[in-house]
Amino acid sequence: MELERLIKEFPKAKDVKIIKIDDLTVVTDYIVIATGTSTTQVKALADEVDFQVKTKLGIDPARVEG
Repeated sequence: MELERLIKEFPKAKDVKIIKIDDLTVVTDYIVIATGTSTTQVKALADEVDFQVKTKLGIDPARVEG
């Protein structure tokens, strides 16, 4: 899966989980959960995931939290 490979490239992301839920809801296809060691790191990770998903996968996330 391209999304999984992309997110696992981020060195600061720990315990990455990608949950495919497109068969459960029409709101989203995936939920991505990852941990970081500080709020600054988590915010930077969320921003980077948002940027990479938009530029490399052509997907515009409707909502990003982190």
